[in-house]
Amino acid sequence: MGNSTSSQSWLEVYEEIFRRYYSRADLLLPNDFYVREIALQTLYGENYIRHLSFSTISELRRAITERIPRHLFYSSAKYREPANTSMDEKQWMGSDLVFDIDANDVEECTLERGVTTFRFCKICGYTASENIKQCPKCGSLLLKFEHVDNRCIRKALLYLDKLIDVVLSDLNFNVLKASFSGHRGFHLIVELDQPFDKMNQETRRAIVSYIKLDESAATYIKTHLLKLDKGRAVPLPPKISDGGIRRRIAKELQSMPIDEVVRKYVAGQLSKLSFSDALRMYKVLETHIDDVIKRVSIPIDPKVTIDTTHLVRVPNSINGKTGWIAYNIKKLDISEFSMDHSLLSPEEGVKLKIRIDIDLPRLEIIDTTFSFTRGEEAVLDYVYASYLVFKGVATLTDVKS
Repeated sequence: MGNSTSSQSWLEVYEEIFRRYYSRADLLLPNDFYVREIALQTLYGENYIRHLSFSTISELRRAITERIPRHLFYSSAKYREPANTSMDEKQWMGSDLVFDIDANDVEECTLERGVTTFRFCKICGYTASENIKQCPKCGSLLLKFEHVDNRCIRKALLYLDKLIDVVLSDLNFNVLKASFSGHRGFHLIVELDQPFDKMNQETRRAIVSYIKLDESAATYIKTHLLKLDKGRAVPLPPKISDGGIRRRIAKELQSMPIDEVVRKYVAGQLSKLSFSDALRMYKVLETHIDDVIKRVSIPIDPKVTIDTTHLVRVPNSINGKTGWIAYNIKKLDISEFSMDHSLLSPEEGVKLKIRIDIDLPRLEIIDTTFSFTRGEEAVLDYVYASYLVFKGVATLTDVKS
């Protein structure tokens, strides 16, 4: 690779990097990928190329090293004719179950100001916190910048762990793939066989309700758990051995700073209880119930799970919003993933020189904090520079191999 971009656009630089990566990348596709629609957005275009189909991985690899994708997807749906341009004529055969957790949808992140959002003008550098569409200085269209810090991504990762537990233990599905989105969240793909892959949208909506716990479901659970009988019977807290929503509540109770007797009961370690113990447990449950239900709720995107034709980002492909790898989390072990150069960069050892196009506030990108002014130049490792370039707030000016 040369050391200057004077004779090539910044996209051509990324084309070289992406091509080398895709020539060897371990793209994680379902075994029946040949009945899936493949879709991509090219590095140079805004439009998506859809209704593609490939018989072998080598065919797919050849296609994406000739026409480099900014984004690469496969359909959650299985079709008899995946390349048919008519959705009605593709002949749907069933769909996987897909979950999406975005860090900017995690309530704690919003409350703790872990999400930075503003609009900016690429032409003159104007920035605005308010939601206006046109630059008041030069009349250009304002673009949106959104950044989620690492605390929020970590919170989303912990919710992914809870989601994996629910899918394995409560839904009893066990062919799962988890991945970082390459941007600000995580995906969980549940590969389904008959008859479960034929679940309609209403059934999938019920699964969303169980996992997300909408307000009506939360109210019903709270009322049911705290309902006192007219006599002296006191409802006891759920135990982990109960299964279902009671198991999820018991797990959250166990992780909280509660009375030791309650903790032992929840874990199933007490066989006998006095009435006074039962009453004390009820009071603990009553005190913590709102917080527990909030922690049990998993902030999945309902539209993604309900959709039977959803396009899934290929694990280990590159996300064109950041230039980072949508890293597959091996063996569903969240401790195996971290925001690390070696996991996110398609090419280690590359440094890029960039020019900052707007005044940027303090941002934590992966493990480093940056703050830049418009016109400033910097030489950064690929993962930092590409994040700012693909976010549209910096311009690539040189390559330092």
